[in-house]
Amino acid sequence: MKKILLPITLSIIIFSCGNNNNLKDNSSPEIYGFWNRLGTIRYVNNIPVDTSLIKNSKNPWFKQIKVYKDGNVIWINNARDTLTPWKGGSGGYGKIKIHSSDSLTEMISNGTGSWGTYVKNNKDSLDIPYMTFGISADIKGNAYNQKWGNNFEQSEYWGRMEKLQGKTKFDGAWKRVYQINFVNGIAVDTTSVPSDAVLDAKIFSDGYYTYQVDQTGLADPEKPEYGGYGGYGTFEYNEEKNILTEYQEWGSGGQVGSSPPKSNPIYHDIKFYNDDLFLQIGIDSLEGNQAGRGLVYKRIK
Repeated sequence: MKKILLPITLSIIIFSCGNNNNLKDNSSPEIYGFWNRLGTIRYVNNIPVDTSLIKNSKNPWFKQIKVYKDGNVIWINNARDTLTPWKGGSGGYGKIKIHSSDSLTEMISNGTGSWGTYVKNNKDSLDIPYMTFGISADIKGNAYNQKWGNNFEQSEYWGRMEKLQGKTKFDGAWKRVYQINFVNGIAVDTTSVPSDAVLDAKIFSDGYYTYQVDQTGLADPEKPEYGGYGGYGTFEYNEEKNILTEYQEWGSGGQVGSSPPKSNPIYHDIKFYNDDLFLQIGIDSLEGNQAGRGLVYKRIK
């Protein structure tokens, strides 16, 4: 990536650690929301000296999105890993603990693509429920940078994504708990989805959504399905008509390719059983286009 030297005053304002953010305010932590990876900050003696921006790199197409919401985290990228069967990229899901104004822990339990296999192998070999990553975080308004592990010479540089809409009933983290099959509009079969076999986790916030479907507990490691899949995009919800519209822009794991914003809409009929449980059915599912598939999601708390 091309190196860009930041003015010293800007570096101090944005990237110096301090106690002015409200990471520890668990009622509404400043870190909650969607973030877009902008580049990498490099340090000498803990002083930021330059920034490599993705848009000026040899791979300006690279995208990485991360969202923190209600104690949950999902990140996703489109890394185009040519050395694995999962050409769409990687992603991860987990829980977070906020310790102080500049410190949090990510407990990553699931993933897609090469990261999904990495998490699965580590959990199995160490007999642990999740992998733990200590994060040194610094938020200044709409800029956020983080260091993790023993990497003290660089940090990831993120920008807050602009809110597209206000809060909806979907805002929060969800996981798929049932699949319902329909024939001629009648539910004929309901199947539970155990998290140790498949974890389908999804977060809605600020008009954006992203999801991860970890299949490492179900698929054969030698099969492409083992890497699972994920996606990122925007959504709209018509509460009067109970219609959810999703516009997926790109994916990870087994999902390759991208679409322009607000193109290729996917429509779902929605029924909320309560604030923490809803059913979605593809609009065309009763006509056979989506094989009569209904998904029930439960809020992750």
